[in-house]
Amino acid sequence: MKLLFDANISWRILKLTGNDFPDSLHANTIPVKQPAKDIEIWEFAKQNNFTILTHDDDFEKLLLLKGVPPKVIILKTFNRNTKQISEILISKKDIIDSFISNDELMILEIY
Repeated sequence: MKLLFDANISWRILKLTGNDFPDSLHANTIPVKQPAKDIEIWEFAKQNNFTILTHDDDFEKLLLLKGVPPKVIILKTFNRNTKQISEILISKKDIIDSFISNDELMILEIY
């Protein structure tokens, strides 16, 4: 399960979720000029079979404009720290896996 964490999520999340979401990357590590723009993150995710995980509603707009892939997961966790976000993601791992596997779904909101 390959997640691409958007720049608006701390890169430290990789250490906290690495066992549950192996092969995931953070936007600050992809091979584009940094800071990566949303469209560059989108194109990288599309070309490399990642699901984008973000707090940013702009990816929902890109999804509606361009379609899938990639799929998008939007965190609606508001004022949570990185550890709390990682705990939420790990607790929802089965839901995330099911979402990624289902070809009929495009977007998932996690609260």
